[in-house]
Amino acid sequence: MKILKNIITALVLLITVNVFAQNTEVVFDTYVNATASQSSKYLLANNVALRDCPATQCQKATTLPIGMKVRLLEKSECPVTINGVTSSFYKVKVGPDTGWIFGGLISQKTMKSTADPSIMFVFGEKGVTGSNDDDITNNYQIRAVKNGVEIDRLTIDSQGLDYANVTNIGNKGLENVDDVISLSLYNGETCDAEENTLYVVWEGNTLKKRTNVIVFTDSISGGDCCSLFDN
Repeated sequence: MKILKNIITALVLLITVNVFAQNTEVVFDTYVNATASQSSKYLLANNVALRDCPATQCQKATTLPIGMKVRLLEKSECPVTINGVTSSFYKVKVGPDTGWIFGGLISQKTMKSTADPSIMFVFGEKGVTGSNDDDITNNYQIRAVKNGVEIDRLTIDSQGLDYANVTNIGNKGLENVDDVISLSLYNGETCDAEENTLYVVWEGNTLKKRTNVIVFTDSISGGDCCSLFDN
């Protein structure tokens, strides 16, 4: 009877977590349904626990550094919410080792710096803030990494971003800027960037938000081309 009571309690807690979680599940392709390159991802956080089964209560075999490349082999059946991020556990292969890691610690989008390819930018969800549907805000993070060491990080609050629209567009001729990361709220290209796109610049080994940009149409070339200039 005591075991049955514990099982019922655990199910109620799991249902409660999933009902009140406002963010969508972070999902990745695995090796069984994708190519090797599609199922290879990079870690979003430092000291990521590699466990012997898909749960936080499982034994921790080792920890992995931020930016580590892993191959996703298998996805656990039930997603969980940890620190405001909902995802499943993924069985991964790292060198000769295999184990399970939480999907919320995997980068949803990874980009290399155009100025220094040894630097990569990892992007992913960080959770939500707010207590009801009217004031829920999604939190995202970008971290700059080099050789397994985090250089800088930046948190971005937004009603919604799609990792597929996060792109490194180079420095666009901006003085002393190495990279400009575009975080578009819409699919496809648009020149209505002031309202629909957020920008993060990589400048002096620091990630910075930039809202003071000028967007214009290149009428000389005749194309609908978006350009950025420091204001």
